[in-house]
Order: sequence, then structure tokens, then C-alpha cells
Amino acid sequence: MASINYPFPDPKNDAERDANRRAADDYQRQEEEAATLLRLAEDLAPLAPEMLLEQVRLDLAAAGLYVVPLAQCTTDEDQGGVVAYLDDDAQVVVDWLPHARLDRAAFGVVDTGQTNHEAVVRYETVRAAMNTALGTILTGFGYRTRRPQSRSGHLIEQTSAARS
Repeated sequence: MASINYPFPDPKNDAERDANRRAADDYQRQEEEAATLLRLAEDLAPLAPEMLLEQVRLDLAAAGLYVVPLAQCTTDEDQGGVVAYLDDDAQVVVDWLPHARLDRAAFGVVDTGQTNHEAVVRYETVRAAMNTALGTILTGFGYRTRRPQSRSGHLIEQTSAARS
């Protein structure tokens, strides 16, 4: 059992002991309510992919990230940033796209075979750091994720106790 944050760690009188008992009772009630809610959530159907996508976008925005509309990422004025979208299998994908300038620099050098070039290293460093950060943020918001094998980013796994 997790420790209870008692209002009086070292009670000196009956009033303080009574306050600690009330805190312990409140904690126990909250634990029971949470267990009940978790049991109820197991019976819920998974969210529709579109609803899950919107929830993920809202949570990423709540974390202070600007979620770039996917349509904006396909233009020449690509500013990069977090993207969240549904893939061909209706799975929610969250990824980080560097600015188009960094993309062009890195891929221009890779085409010449110089994979140790500063632009490539910078590109890979940024992608790795931002994908690690995204994974941490998504986990912090209660999502289960996995890394897709064929591309970068994170797939949000749908569970029966999906967030609402």
C-alpha cells in the first residue's frame, strides 16, 4: 500500500490522532473508488480511432506542444513539430517532424553517401531526442505506446480501458 500523507506525522493529542484516522479513511475510500472505476472501465469498448486521435491531440496540446495539422506538414513551408494522425490501419500515430530545412540538409548529404556528416548527425539526434520525449509525455498521460518497425514515431495502443 502506498504511504498516506498524514496531516500530523507525529500526533501529539487525540485531535491530531483523529485527523490522521480521517486521512487514512479518506485514502482508503479513494483507493476503493479507484478500484471500482478501473473495473468499470474494463467493460468499456475502445474509443473510435477518430476520438482517440482527438484525445491524443488534446493531451499533447495540454503538455504545451503545438500539434501540426497533417495537411500543413506536406507543404513546402513545412515547419516541423508534433504530428498525430491515423495511419492506413486506423491506428493513431504520433511523430516528430524536424523543420524542412533540417530534412533537406540531412537527406541531401545522405544522397552523397556521407552518413557521418554534421547535418545527418544533427537530424538523427533531434529525431531520437524528440521521439524519446514524446514517448515519455504520452506515457505520462496514461497511453500505452509502441514503436512501429517500419517508421518512426509512436503507435498508441487501444485498450479496453481507453481514456475518455
